[in-house]
Amino acid sequence: MKSQFCIAALLMIPVGAAFAIQEKKPTDAAATKDDPAMAKMKEFATPGPAHKVLEGKVGKWNAQVKVWMEPGGQPSTDTGTAEIKWIMDGRYLEDTYKGTFMGEPFQGRGLTGYDNLKKKYFATWIDTAGTGMMHSEGSFDAAAKTFTYMGECPDCMAGKYVKSRTVDKMTDADHWTMQMYSPGPDGKEFMSMEIAYTRAK
Repeated sequence: MKSQFCIAALLMIPVGAAFAIQEKKPTDAAATKDDPAMAKMKEFATPGPAHKVLEGKVGKWNAQVKVWMEPGGQPSTDTGTAEIKWIMDGRYLEDTYKGTFMGEPFQGRGLTGYDNLKKKYFATWIDTAGTGMMHSEGSFDAAAKTFTYMGECPDCMAGKYVKSRTVDKMTDADHWTMQMYSPGPDGKEFMSMEIAYTRAK
């Protein structure tokens, strides 16, 4: 694992900059501060105001879940709990979810963050209802207090991943909702899932 991290870190540094960094002494703080490559890396690695926008999700939550298998159908209902916390010094939110899904025991784990390089929010999700990972990217509308993510979700009947849209709306300090939209049988988008979060007291 350590060797993989080292390789990943080296890939982020231009070759010329890598040699330049090797030649510098660790105690040469002034030279490091003036190095353009190091400055860019620090900018990429430092959480900023865009990360702070995610602060409203931090905490423990009770969840009410609705799932629609088809447009206009009756939803199945489930409940769960989520704990969302900052990890890696405020760079990412980790979401640990437990409850039921379609009446079966369910666990999920998600990561949310803001990519300083892409200037986009992103979210990943894995759970016990599948064996893949969902990934989406999006933006935040401050006026509407809404995150909108575009990505893909699994469609087991079609045997492939399909386009999806997720909308997280921050209602107030103690409530927010997640709505997922995916293609119906006619290819048109419909709301296939809604989770209403209430802060646990």
